[in-house]
Amino acid sequence: MHPQFYTPHPALGGLVNNIMISHIKTDGAKARLTFPFPPLPEHCIFFYPFDKPANENAITKKTTVHPRCLVVGPNTERLNLTFGYDHLVIKIGFQPGGLYRLLGIPMAEMLKYKEFDGQDIFGPEVNDTVDALANAATNEERKTIVEDFLFSRVVKLKKTMAIDFVLPDILKYSGLVKIDQLAKKACLSSRQFERAFKERMGLSPKFFSRHVRFTKAWLLKESNTVATWTEIAYKCGYFDQMHLIRDFQEFAGANPQVIADALKQQPFSLDNRIFY
Repeated sequence: MHPQFYTPHPALGGLVNNIMISHIKTDGAKARLTFPFPPLPEHCIFFYPFDKPANENAITKKTTVHPRCLVVGPNTERLNLTFGYDHLVIKIGFQPGGLYRLLGIPMAEMLKYKEFDGQDIFGPEVNDTVDALANAATNEERKTIVEDFLFSRVVKLKKTMAIDFVLPDILKYSGLVKIDQLAKKACLSSRQFERAFKERMGLSPKFFSRHVRFTKAWLLKESNTVATWTEIAYKCGYFDQMHLIRDFQEFAGANPQVIADALKQQPFSLDNRIFY
């Protein structure tokens, strides 16, 4: 039931951070499982070989059914995620800037349209990959299938720049970094750094740093529901609890207690993580 996380093939390490596989089967006579899902700062490709999940935007209440292959760039909105009865998901989690390097699409465009059907980006042949994942007997086979999918597309990969080695620092230090120091480390002016950052991540460095800190707060509460928000605010480097509340209202559309109540009601933890 718990997701399995795999380290990608060494040749893909500069592009992909992790491959996650989770398979959950539930009783078709009962209600489908629904989970509160945070806006994670990770760019991903998801494959759903069996039942396709649905997500409801927690603010707009708009519901959409995921395609068999879903490409997700910057995600800044809370979702309520409903699983199918046979929920198999394979996720490719990219290094910061990795999805931009693979697709060559500025991530600001991904932010504008929220998510893409994989067929629109990779063509109908992506269904061959999803079918292969459905027919695979083991997770190790599925890992190899998605690695082969990536290897077939890295020939057009954008070259690594100095900024690409700096981006993980924001995740590593939970958003508590000085942007001008990152720019200096990337050998760029502040304006050049912000432009290159938005191209790769879809958000400004300052906004992304706040996003990462908020996500850490959510995940700390998800993993330890008895922890107080005061304790979490301190661990995440918030000046006070009011600053934490402000971020929750902006990124989750609700105050922290609403999220805490929702996390207590979820069937089990999805083991969401921040990777760097």
